[in-house]
Amino acid sequence: MRDSQVWRSSLMILLLGLMAGCATQPPQPVQIDRISPEQLAALVPPPQSTLTLDEIVVMTKQGKTDAEIIDAIKQSQSRYALTPSQVVSWHQKGISKGVLDYMQQANALAEQNAIADEINKREKARAEAEAKLKRERDYARLRSMDPWFYGPGFYGGPGFYGPWGPRPYWGGGWRYW
Repeated sequence: MRDSQVWRSSLMILLLGLMAGCATQPPQPVQIDRISPEQLAALVPPPQSTLTLDEIVVMTKQGKTDAEIIDAIKQSQSRYALTPSQVVSWHQKGISKGVLDYMQQANALAEQNAIADEINKREKARAEAEAKLKRERDYARLRSMDPWFYGPGFYGGPGFYGPWGPRPYWGGGWRYW
């Protein structure tokens, strides 16, 4: 009778201990660092056009091909942010669809590159922060596994000799991994 009570009470204590061990905080959701519209507008380089759209219309009327006009745009490093209504308007003035398509694609590519650069910069900063935390964690783990480490100053200061003579297993000690 007495053995069964001891058995039950020990089982209850074990179950309560297991249940208490399971009562932990849920993991925090991953925080996503989003780019606000204001930050996005600051990241994306503004369109710059040294070759104006009127000059492109003149080039088209002079009979230049789309490839020649696109090469001129590339050499001038011009970018154009055109709305759909502006695309239609410039097409009616004489700029070909191929040139207008190139203008839109070049602008979109420049925006994507600017955003990708920002993402890469943030990812690099995050990786550096993780590496720093890992170094700190590893240092703390190594220090805590040194059986002769009792904190700074325990052996009489940071030097090799303390009040009890040289520190055995200097920089090492027993490792348990």
